[in-house]
Amino acid sequence: MTECPKCGGTDIAMILWGLPQMSKDLEKKVKDKKIVFGGCCVSSGDPKLECNDCGWRY
Repeated sequence: MTECPKCGGTDIAMILWGLPQMSKDLEKKVKDKKIVFGGCCVSSGDPKLECNDCGWRY
C-alpha cells in the first residue's frame, strides 16, 4: 500500500495528465477519488500520485 510521504495518509489517487477519453470506468474512478486530473500540460517531472487526505502531489 502506498503511503503519503507528507502526512502518512493511505487514501492515494493516481494523477492522470493530458486530455483523457472519458468512459464509464474512468468516470467511476474519478468519482471514487482513485484518479484525479492533473491538467493538459504534460512534462517529464509531473507527479504521479496525490494524497486525498492532505492534497500533496508527489
